[in-house]
Amino acid sequence: MDHKRFFLKIFTLICFAICFAIIVQAETKKMTTCRLASQLLQGNTRVCVFVGANHTQYQEYVPYDAGECPKEYQCPYRPNEKPFILKNVIKSIKDQFR
Repeated sequence: MDHKRFFLKIFTLICFAICFAIIVQAETKKMTTCRLASQLLQGNTRVCVFVGANHTQYQEYVPYDAGECPKEYQCPYRPNEKPFILKNVIKSIKDQFR
């Protein structure tokens, strides 16, 4: 019986270790350097539009008082299958504020 308990404890420990590794890996997101493509002023909000590797697109909404948008930003790596047109992105942001 002692061997069965020992192996059961080891098996349980290994299962917890594998689950922990999977959770940690899922939480670590790939990041990429995004560069400022455009910034818009809509009321008291400044919208910073960033573009990164493989057409990664990221938008940051900040208060006007926060100042200028940074030229570079570490954003989550989210590649797009198709390249986007910046004018369409800006138009859709402006439409959100209407």
